[in-house]
Amino acid sequence: MLAPMASASRVSGIAKSWWVAIAVAGLGVGGCFGNPRHHHGGFDGQGGYTPGDGQGGAGGNPSSGGTSGGTSGGASGGGSHCAADATPSFTVRWSLEDRARQPTTCSAVGGATMDLDVLDVATSQVTHDTFACDSFAGTSAALAPGEYSVAMRLRNAAGDLLSEAIAPTTYRIDAGCVTDLGLVPFEANVTATDPYITLSWTIDRVLTGAALTCADAHADKVALDAGTTTFQWPCATGKGATAPLAPGSYDVTIKLLDATGTPLSVTPTMPVTITAGQLKALGTVIFDVN
Repeated sequence: MLAPMASASRVSGIAKSWWVAIAVAGLGVGGCFGNPRHHHGGFDGQGGYTPGDGQGGAGGNPSSGGTSGGTSGGASGGGSHCAADATPSFTVRWSLEDRARQPTTCSAVGGATMDLDVLDVATSQVTHDTFACDSFAGTSAALAPGEYSVAMRLRNAAGDLLSEAIAPTTYRIDAGCVTDLGLVPFEANVTATDPYITLSWTIDRVLTGAALTCADAHADKVALDAGTTTFQWPCATGKGATAPLAPGSYDVTIKLLDATGTPLSVTPTMPVTITAGQLKALGTVIFDVN
């Protein structure tokens, strides 16, 4: 049954059980603040990260629906949020993908931590922050105003590098402002056989079928209920993967939520079978909103 005031949703395509084994290097092997030899994408000129070759003109921020190429050089700051009591710093979010660009999990790739390394261009001082991989977001320590080079590195529990992303442009920190680096997807090798559910989503207007961004729909998160367990992802990521699930049958419902947690669109509940050693791809959920 649909939640009150929520529009219907649907799943596009046929759900399949499959397992992807990856034996390919991560995002890059370049040195600190260098250019990686293999690049999955690049931070864009608006503070986000755009899949592709990491080149081209300044593009839109994927976290707000942009899809253009990254900036190939020059000083270009991310989106800033300023307030009288704000600590000057960088904030960033990340997601994980396998080589087929399907969402995956920290446990599936053996990811333990995400490093954020920034270098003050004027002083050459490096600031290093480390976050838990499965937090999928982090805020740096306080930084002096100035221009910074930025690199992010996904590591396993032993500290080995699994994947990295190095921004092709600098980002500015201003006094009293937090600079948002946007959403950075990482490719990494899938090494574990824990089963989990993957999905992607789009949004359209129920009356016209017009495509909408998360901002257009005032959508904040997507939630998946699998039995009594709920998983959530920022709407702007466009796709997600649950934590590992025990084999069995689950009643699954997927919801598009606004910032208060109110459902904007809800799928019918559907049975989903999880099989040992396989991930379950649900395909694309199309959320219809009023």
